[in-house]
Amino acid sequence: MKKVILSISAMLFVGVAAFAQGNTSSVNQVGNSDTGIVNQNGQTNDSKIDQLGNSNKSEVYQGIQPGVYNAKNNAADVKQKGNNNTAFASQSNHDNKAYQTQTGDWNKATIWQDQIAPPASALGGFDKATQTQTGKNNEAIIDQGTTGNEKPTGAPFNAAQLAAVNAVSVPFAPHNTNEATQTQNGDGNYAYATQGGVKNKSWQTQKAPAGTSVADGNKSYHYQYGNENSATTSQDGTKLKESTLQIGNNNTATVTQTGASHSSVAFSNGNLNTITVTQSGM
Repeated sequence: MKKVILSISAMLFVGVAAFAQGNTSSVNQVGNSDTGIVNQNGQTNDSKIDQLGNSNKSEVYQGIQPGVYNAKNNAADVKQKGNNNTAFASQSNHDNKAYQTQTGDWNKATIWQDQIAPPASALGGFDKATQTQTGKNNEAIIDQGTTGNEKPTGAPFNAAQLAAVNAVSVPFAPHNTNEATQTQNGDGNYAYATQGGVKNKSWQTQKAPAGTSVADGNKSYHYQYGNENSATTSQDGTKLKESTLQIGNNNTATVTQTGASHSSVAFSNGNLNTITVTQSGM
């Protein structure tokens, strides 16, 4: 079964392609220069795009022939309201979920989940990524699963820490049951999460006062490689920067920063490590 529903007003381009069975796509666009692209392949995929405003663009690709049509049960929900918003989601394998909600100006959100097409024996998604942004100049990126993971290459990590992460082999096969949630409310914030392994969790929440410039915005980076690692970051203020790198299993990092001009580097290499950082003030 295929079901495609389009409701479009004053839009630039909408493209929908669905293959196999059980695909559902619903696109609503109101405004100028909006672009919605949906590409679904496999079974029981679901995609919803709702855009209201100017110059919005959203692209959703789900299960494009990984193992030839064996990518299934993916779901993507994108809501954008405002100007110059961009949302991108690419999901493969099975049981992945991605939600992106943006309200404001110049926001950008990107989700990658197991997008590489491996053999059928490696199909094991179960990933979940959620991004919510309100404000201006926010950017949130989630990358979970395969060789698409980005590794840190420089500061704030030192040479020994970079050597440790360079020794990590990010497997080609997808990973299972990873979860990442990023919420940003304010101006000029940036959040990035990348996870390779099984049952890793990443939560990032950032707020900045209205009118905060990109240069004065908050930045949070999560890098996790292994199994059952957890990273939680909460930042409220300006010029707050946090970088978490965890290699191994069952590591936990919790970073809370409020005020202005604080920085934190949390690094674990091994198993069952716990890091807690709390900073406040000006």
